[in-house]
Amino acid sequence: MKFLLFVLWFGGIACALSMQDAVLLALKANHTIKEQEFLLKESEANYKMHQSPFYPSLNATYETLKSNRYQGTDRNKKASGSVGGSVQYNLFNGLSDVFELKSAQSLLESQGYQLEAITEDVILLVKSAYIDVLRQAQNVKIKDQQRELLEEQRRQNAEFYRVGLIQKNDLLKVEVELNNTLQELLTYKSALKYALRNLERYTQIRIALEDLVEFNVTNLSLNFEELRQKMLSKRAELLYLEKLIESKDYAVQSVKGNFLPEVDVRGEYLRFGDDYALRGREGVYKDETSVNLSVNLNLFNGFNDRYSLESVRMDKLATNSQKMALLEDLELQLFAAFEDYNLAKNALEISKVALQQAEENYRISKNRYEQRIETTRDFLDAQSLLTQARSNVALSHYLIAESLAQLERITQSNLTQQSNP
Repeated sequence: MKFLLFVLWFGGIACALSMQDAVLLALKANHTIKEQEFLLKESEANYKMHQSPFYPSLNATYETLKSNRYQGTDRNKKASGSVGGSVQYNLFNGLSDVFELKSAQSLLESQGYQLEAITEDVILLVKSAYIDVLRQAQNVKIKDQQRELLEEQRRQNAEFYRVGLIQKNDLLKVEVELNNTLQELLTYKSALKYALRNLERYTQIRIALEDLVEFNVTNLSLNFEELRQKMLSKRAELLYLEKLIESKDYAVQSVKGNFLPEVDVRGEYLRFGDDYALRGREGVYKDETSVNLSVNLNLFNGFNDRYSLESVRMDKLATNSQKMALLEDLELQLFAAFEDYNLAKNALEISKVALQQAEENYRISKNRYEQRIETTRDFLDAQSLLTQARSNVALSHYLIAESLAQLERITQSNLTQQSNP
């Protein structure tokens, strides 16, 4: 697969490009995914940063002083110096550091789900773009078939008109219908170019239409409730919000720690001297070692802790409401995609039968028209019915593929059973 990506990336398409190949190329080139990957790394660094309170704090100090005044009680010295180090460790701070670490871990996991959601969005966009190219290509093919039928009828009508079998208005009817078809064909070709360019935008390579792979969709029997359960358990956006709520819940517990005392222990060592090189000080102490245990409890800070706690609680409730709103929206999306799939599946069966009937009707009308039993208008109607039947088959076919792609995105599950013809 890496070799395939290398060939497609640097040499253009040298072989068939399947939908899965297009997805892989898009995932490699998409800048939004790269942005989320950097944000994930940022969350990883943030999580590691919140581990620092569990380690002791180490400090080294050096100080030297020279003054025009005598230092201390010694009337002969105007300089002093000291060097030392200290270690400090927090024994208890209301468990705020514990809950802040858990909050950062939940944020890290939520960012992973955010990356997953963006990735799934890109996959859906590429699949939809790929399907749209095939659909537009089929529209061009069907409209071009209609053009060929009308050009054939125009030649026949010209001959019938030359020998006096039809009136000129019958000849003009076909001309008008042909010109309308040519205009529609130009529109479809333009839409195909745009669809192809859109797919190239995602894959970042040049794509030839003939290299795309047509696919068959398998008739799947899907259960709505099973799809809903998959959505609830796998949908990245829901999991993202759940982790975000979990993070905010830990944040609430962390703020509560501000109402509890903070206990720290500190050890310090200092060495003194009478100059910058720490020389001198004979007859007096030159070293100092101390251990300090401190307990600090804030009694009042202008209600800052109280309103900080209320703020994070409201933030958690707002995020929970956001999750419920998203859940309602996703259930509606699932229902719509599920109905679209069933509609397209049933429509495909009906349109296949209608196509067979339209082909038989066209065959009969053509024979009757050539024998001058049927009018030009009736024959044109038969052609229009055939073209419409072909379009309906293509429309239903690609609607099935599109709705399955939507269902896969909503449930984040592999539902499709596709095989290349």
